[in-house]
Amino acid sequence: MEKKEESSRRLGGSFLDWLHRRFFWALLAAHGLAAVVPGFGQRARSLTFGSVSILGETVAISLPVVLLFLLLWNGGFGVPGGRLGELFRNLRALIPGLLVNFLIPLLFLAGLRAALRGWHNSEEVESLVMGLGLVVAMPIAGASAAWCQNAGGDMALSLGLVLGSTVLSPFAGSLSLHAVATMVGGDYAEDLHEMAGRGMGVFLVLCVVLPSLLGIVARHKAGEDLFARIRPTLRPANELILLWLIYMNASVSLPYAFHHFDPDFLAMLLVGSGLLCLLRFQCGEWLGRLLRTSAPERTALVYGLGMNNNGGGLTLATVAIPDHPLAILPIVFYTLLQQVTAAWYYSYWIPRRKELRSPGSESNAHSKRPVR
Repeated sequence: MEKKEESSRRLGGSFLDWLHRRFFWALLAAHGLAAVVPGFGQRARSLTFGSVSILGETVAISLPVVLLFLLLWNGGFGVPGGRLGELFRNLRALIPGLLVNFLIPLLFLAGLRAALRGWHNSEEVESLVMGLGLVVAMPIAGASAAWCQNAGGDMALSLGLVLGSTVLSPFAGSLSLHAVATMVGGDYAEDLHEMAGRGMGVFLVLCVVLPSLLGIVARHKAGEDLFARIRPTLRPANELILLWLIYMNASVSLPYAFHHFDPDFLAMLLVGSGLLCLLRFQCGEWLGRLLRTSAPERTALVYGLGMNNNGGGLTLATVAIPDHPLAILPIVFYTLLQQVTAAWYYSYWIPRRKELRSPGSESNAHSKRPVR
C-alpha cells in the first residue's frame, strides 16, 4: 500500500514538473480546448455555491470566483512575512511605478480609440477597448513576483508593487473603468459605469484584496518551517488553477469568435493587445532608467508594470458582461500574450542587459546605450 502511494506521489510530481516546463504550451492547449470543447467549461463556470451580500451588492460565489480566491490566497501566502516592513521603503521607485501602472495604459487606450475612429465596425472597436479596459483596471499580478525572483529582481519592490496595487484596486479600478467608459458609447459605456460603481469595489475587495491579505496573514502565522513544507505545492497549484480558470472563462468567448470568424477583428485584437502588453513591460524598463534605479529594481518594475491579474479580469468580465462575448476575447488573448512577453524578457532581454553591463563588455555597453 505504501509503495503504491509513493509511486502515485512520484507520478504526480513528475506530471507537475512536466507541466511547469511546458506551461506555455499548456496555456495554448487550454485556449484550444475552450474553442473546441466549450460545453464542459460553460457548465462548470455556471456552478454556484450561494451568494454574499455586502453594502447592498450581491456577489454570487461561483466556481470561477472560488478558484480566483484560491489563486490570490496562494499568491499572498508566498509573501515573506518577515519582510513586510521592507516592502514600502523604496518609495522613490514604488510610487512612480504605481502611478505609471495606472496612467500609461489609460493614455494608450485613449490613443488606440482615436486611431481606430475610422474602423468599419464600431462594435468591434468598443469591444476591444472595453476588454482591454478591464485588463488595465485589475491590480498587478502576484505571478510578477515569481518572474521577478527567477530573474534576480528586487523582491521587496516587486512585492510592494503587488500589494500596493491590490490594496488600491477598489479605488483605482473604479476610476479606470469610468475613464474607459468615456471612450466608448451606448450599452458599452453603461455597463462600464455600472461595473465601476460599488459592485466593482465589492468584487475587488472580496475576490482580490481579501484573499491576498488572508494569504499574507496565514504565511506570517505559519512560520518558515511550515511554509518550507508547503512551498513545493504552491506553484503547481497556481498553474493548475490558472489553466482551469482560463479554460472556463475562454469557453464563453472563443466559440463565439470561431462561429463569427472575422480576420480583420482578430488582427486588430492581436495588434491592440500586443502593443499594450509590450508597452507595459517596456514602461518598467524606461521608468527604471529615468529614475536611475539598480538593475534588480528595474527588473521588478518591468514585471510589476507588465503583468496584471487577468484571472480577476476574466472572472469579472464573464460575470458582469456575458452579453458582450467579443469584449472577453481581448482579455483571453492578453493573458496569453502576457505570458509570452514575460518569458521573452526573462529569456532574452534581462540576460542581454546583464551581458551589456558585465566588465568585459563595458565599452560595448556605452556604445549601445540608448540616447535619453
